[in-house]
Amino acid sequence: MYMKKIIYQMLVGCYIVAALVLVCACNSQLDIQTRYPFTVETMPVPKELKVNETAEIRCELKREGRWEDTRYTIRWFLFDGEGTLKLDDGTVLLHTNYELPQLELRTADGALYEPGAAATQSAAVAVRDAFNAEMERCYAAVLSNESELAQEARDHYGSDSMSFEYIYYEDELLGEVVYQTDGLISVLANAYAFYGGAHPNTSTLTWSFDLTTGEFLTLDALNAQSSTDSALGKTLVDTLASEIVNRIYEEGLDDYLYDDFYSYVYDLSSNAHFYFSGSGMTVNFDAYVLGPYASGPQTFEIPYSHFYNALDSHTQSLLNVPQDEIIIADYYTTKTLWSWFNMTTPPVDSGAPDITVDGLPLARVMLGDVNTLDELRALLCEHVSAELADEWLATGRFVESDGALYTACADRGSDITIDTESYLVAWNGDAGEIMQTITRREWNDETGDFVPVPGSETYYAYPFTTMNRHAVFSAFPCPY
Repeated sequence: MYMKKIIYQMLVGCYIVAALVLVCACNSQLDIQTRYPFTVETMPVPKELKVNETAEIRCELKREGRWEDTRYTIRWFLFDGEGTLKLDDGTVLLHTNYELPQLELRTADGALYEPGAAATQSAAVAVRDAFNAEMERCYAAVLSNESELAQEARDHYGSDSMSFEYIYYEDELLGEVVYQTDGLISVLANAYAFYGGAHPNTSTLTWSFDLTTGEFLTLDALNAQSSTDSALGKTLVDTLASEIVNRIYEEGLDDYLYDDFYSYVYDLSSNAHFYFSGSGMTVNFDAYVLGPYASGPQTFEIPYSHFYNALDSHTQSLLNVPQDEIIIADYYTTKTLWSWFNMTTPPVDSGAPDITVDGLPLARVMLGDVNTLDELRALLCEHVSAELADEWLATGRFVESDGALYTACADRGSDITIDTESYLVAWNGDAGEIMQTITRREWNDETGDFVPVPGSETYYAYPFTTMNRHAVFSAFPCPY
């Protein structure tokens, strides 16, 4: 059994302290040598080791001469795998473990691609190199402090080797591919660091890489792209942040976080790491971001159905999202449209002047390029049948005036007796229906809280047809 290939790179630095001889001004022609040529030769190192086998790295310094106060230092970089730095007496100074994935390019028959073998592979080579360059940059960042950490450990614990028996410096970064499709790779790396303090620290690094463009995805870039939900005034970051904040309150986590935790959540791009998975997106906040160390890191797994339509079409194409999840995502988008006519106020421009119709003040609606009733109807018809769109518009909720849409600011609460909701997609060819099951709850004076009502299950059907894998609903009963 062989352990993973370990690649060592030796970086040799030379620090020279030269004693300058004081001379008088007339010796301006004195030649002071400041460069002293040398080479380092390394004996061959085994490419593979058995479990618990030790490899010796033997280096020989060859120099043209010996000069007083000249010092040569050798730094070792462990680019992959696990290693330990010890003193001559066996005292452990630093234990490291680094592992990040590398992208390989293979031919159709599975052979490893060799540079220059096929010009048609040039685009794929550029993609591979872009991914691997980022992994190597991350390696270089964690390795740059290695010798300093070793010296800190020596200074921290002194010469008493017993203090190293159970406590020594540790630095780990272990990454793995957690999700992969033909168009995308998501990598999660967990970092662990103990530098002699009161407790170790953990953190995460994540990457989501577009295999079709050779670019890494960022929340800022994804947030800037046009999507189905952006036409409704909803961005990806706002969608994710709202989901996270709601979940924090629902689970009572806010008691353990900073009072203003939500401000950090809504600044998602600066404070969180994300990666895709088979079921959705995982958003992680490291310790100290939303709360004190004792509250630990905060991780939220958000299903595709809650944010899929906030992604642009290209990013959607990179993901293997189950069709049922897409249909349920369409339900949530259509529920937003339904709410504008029945429960909430659509996005409005608070800075624009109101108009008055029949004595009722109306606010200017902000829906991107949607500025007329015809454009609003076209937007509705992307999600519901023409008959249902006309039925909603007939309520008079929206008014068109001088090429702009206006509406009354009016909201109502939801049905607080609804306890739980679940959804099931039933298919009939390219059409089907969402079966929504809700249960009820009622107030209990003895407990001072709501309690479930046994046998209160109620079912609602949302029939749909599909267009480009998305649902267009012909009925939307919505029990809210």
